Amino acid sequence: MKQWKTGQKEIAITATGKNRIMIFGPKNDGTYIVEFKTDAGEALAISVPGSEAAVLKHFQARMPYGLVVPDVS
Repeated sequence: MKQWKTGQKEIAITATGKNRIMIFGPKNDGTYIVEFKTDAGEALAISVPGSEAAVLKHFQARMPYGLVVPDVS
């Protein structure tokens, strides 16, 4: 994983499932990165401008280590 901001800690998530959602940022330019990653290693990252990131800030404060999503299929 990349560090996006000086002083921001990288956290290893250890759980039975590897499906996860992480919010990184703010980067130096104010943007946030939302990363979705599946157990199979497929990933999608979305860059969100800081001016549009109020919801991300809200959730990032409540899930600082990311969110592990169980596979319910």
